[in-house]
Amino acid sequence: MRRTARRLAALAVLLAAALVLFLVESLIPPLLPMAPYVKIGLANSIVLLVIVLFGARDAFLFVLAKNLLGALFGSLFALAFNLAGSLAAYAVMVLLYRFVFPKVSLVAISVAGAVLSNVARTAVGVWLMDAPSLFIQLPAVCIFSVCAGIVIGVLAVFLIKYLPERLTKQE
Repeated sequence: MRRTARRLAALAVLLAAALVLFLVESLIPPLLPMAPYVKIGLANSIVLLVIVLFGARDAFLFVLAKNLLGALFGSLFALAFNLAGSLAAYAVMVLLYRFVFPKVSLVAISVAGAVLSNVARTAVGVWLMDAPSLFIQLPAVCIFSVCAGIVIGVLAVFLIKYLPERLTKQE
């Protein structure tokens, strides 16, 4: 697809919104004290929106930009967790959207992305901290991820439905 100025401007606005959500979420204390790297992933609602409206290629570049720009406000240590979670969520959401949507809802796609994101974050924690015992947390992390995925999926559906047409219309 061609990259028009309108398309790039829309992606830039959505990237700014995703970064604001990422920064707001970074101010919230850990929701699972035993797994502080696990988060709701509010910015993934924007990633799912970009997958639906702009396609997988733009969404991949969007995820990379979101994580690299987000690292400017965080730490390089957190970048490993964020990038692993975002890329895992991106991959599963793109595959499910491409091959099973609309048989499976966007909320279900979001849940799959949230679960895989937090599993990937746990795996990075195991790898970086050399602590295989972190895998014991996976059942609680997955339950949390399902709840977070529902919230993110509903938010994404709401955004797709109610964002102004001039932002979402592609020519």
